[in-house]
Amino acid sequence: MKVPGINIKVPNVTGKKTKPAGKPAEKSTKRKNVSTYRVERTDESRFLLLSIIAIICYILIAWLVVFITEDPPKMQDIVKGSMGSVFALLFAVIIMDTINARSNKKKRQRDERKAIVRHNKIIQPVVDMYLVRKNMVVTLNDHTVKKFKINADFTIKDMRDMYSPSELISDVGKSKIQMYAYYQNKLLEMFTHLVEDIDFNYYSDLCDAAMKFINATSYGAAGLDAVLSYQDSQAGMKSMRSVVINMIRDEPANGKFIDAPPTLKNVYLLHQMINEQEAALEEYLRLVHMILEEDAKELRGKAAPDVDYE
Repeated sequence: MKVPGINIKVPNVTGKKTKPAGKPAEKSTKRKNVSTYRVERTDESRFLLLSIIAIICYILIAWLVVFITEDPPKMQDIVKGSMGSVFALLFAVIIMDTINARSNKKKRQRDERKAIVRHNKIIQPVVDMYLVRKNMVVTLNDHTVKKFKINADFTIKDMRDMYSPSELISDVGKSKIQMYAYYQNKLLEMFTHLVEDIDFNYYSDLCDAAMKFINATSYGAAGLDAVLSYQDSQAGMKSMRSVVINMIRDEPANGKFIDAPPTLKNVYLLHQMINEQEAALEEYLRLVHMILEEDAKELRGKAAPDVDYE
């Protein structure tokens, strides 16, 4: 069941105007990249100009030395020799500058790739733990959990057992939705560090994928908090947990957010958030695998090992 796009407005308690979380961050990153590139090109242009001035000074000094000798050569010979020297030295400087610029570019790209690989070593275990908990939330108790499936293709009716205890020994005493919330926040933290610590001059698509996960999680936070609060709250003589489970069970297969009761709307928001997280995570894993392959080929001439995701 496809859920229509829903934008969650964060309450503004200060009365001040707030900026959207996603797009300004992406624009700021692009502006930072362009600014860095301009500074580097300015330094390179300044170095080239100083080199040309040094060549001209060298030619002028050479002319002075030639003219103060007792038997100076003809002016025509001086001009020919000087022009040849100028062009030879000028071409040498341009070639050296081009080689130096390309070398610096490759070094900066390599440094950025190494930083991404280093961050990914921390992110990858959290991704695995997030996927397991996410798939438990969207799978009924009498179905087999596909632990590392990225795109689960589920409906809200598949989420009615999310308050059941987690099936993992390490999560003892916690519900599925609690552990999902914990690990999605951990992954949000990891992606935030990735975006903040790296300029992404060469791998901006990876930054965009991480930002999609960050935005989806930020906009869906209110819905997730509400769903978590139902676990321990009461609705008269009944627990909200039982009320929500019954609502999910009674919801038609083609149900829509707009037609759902207010309490169930938060489950729809959670459903949408997980779908958007899945899309962002799939894009991130695809791009980071390409970067790992690039790094492995440069170091050892081998391809990066495949990751066993469904």
